[in-house]
Amino acid sequence: MPARHPSLAAVRRACAGASLEGTIRLLFVRDGGRIGLTQTPQETAPADTADQFLAGYLERMITDVAAPGVVVVVHRSKGRPTHADRQLWDMLNARLAPTSTLLFDLVIIGTAKAWSARRGKALNPARRSAGRRSASRATAR
Repeated sequence: MPARHPSLAAVRRACAGASLEGTIRLLFVRDGGRIGLTQTPQETAPADTADQFLAGYLERMITDVAAPGVVVVVHRSKGRPTHADRQLWDMLNARLAPTSTLLFDLVIIGTAKAWSARRGKALNPARRSAGRRSASRATAR
């Protein structure tokens, strides 16, 4: 069974607990999409600009484990990416492309929101207000 992206709920569970702004977590994914190992590097993601040293450090940690896939998670209180997070995504994509580990995503996790670098958008669906009904429900009455 090939590796697949874990669910947002699984990512949130693996990253539960208080984390400082910019904390990075590496979620190593087993075949079937289950998270098998979580590592928290000593380095944190800067808010202003990412550098090749951080990308190289993370690349070595990821390739040393040699899991089928990895999701990189950065904790940001607002659940929105910074410029540095987008830079880090680009650098890691380039560095991990020739390796055997598939970079599934870089996910920004906040207290109420999450954002995916692969999708380029928020992961939380917009909530419908209680007063709005779908057209099919309104006409059925």
